Amino acid sequence: MTMTNLMTQIVISISEVMETMFYIPVEPRDGYITIGESELFADVSGILKYSNRNNSISGSDTIHAAIITFHGNFSGTISLIVPENLLMIMTENFMGEKRENLTSDHLEGTLKETLNMLAGNTFSKVDSELSFCLGVPEIYTSSLINSTKKGGAYFNNPLLVIDTMDGAMGVTVDIE
Repeated sequence: MTMTNLMTQIVISISEVMETMFYIPVEPRDGYITIGESELFADVSGILKYSNRNNSISGSDTIHAAIITFHGNFSGTISLIVPENLLMIMTENFMGEKRENLTSDHLEGTLKETLNMLAGNTFSKVDSELSFCLGVPEIYTSSLINSTKKGGAYFNNPLLVIDTMDGAMGVTVDIE
């Protein structure tokens, strides 16, 4: 399995998951952006802007990220990075609740479940003969990154940018 093949399946899966579960059409951008761990919350091609002072995107939006591990014929991680405004819309659509009733637990749960569905759907398309074991999705923290990969070299991989009408999100993959 090449990274290109895996990323192709992720593109298909993110479209299916977002449109089916959240009623949000998506349009993946052509190509990938390479980012390093230290730049995870930095300005990545103008879409995931991060301010150290107030953890904001576009002046008012926090970025949320989650990671899931997988093991099988090859192993690695998939990460999902979503601005809070888009995550709120996803959570509203997924849970059928009004924004004012949502808590941070709802947002984290939606983010982790989205990543779980994305990973499960992706690996069901990779090869029906291969078996993969998915870990439990976790919310991104720098300590999690450092414990997962030696030296914290975790996000030195392509960032797939997915546009929606409500903002952009990103997906990264690391194969060991």
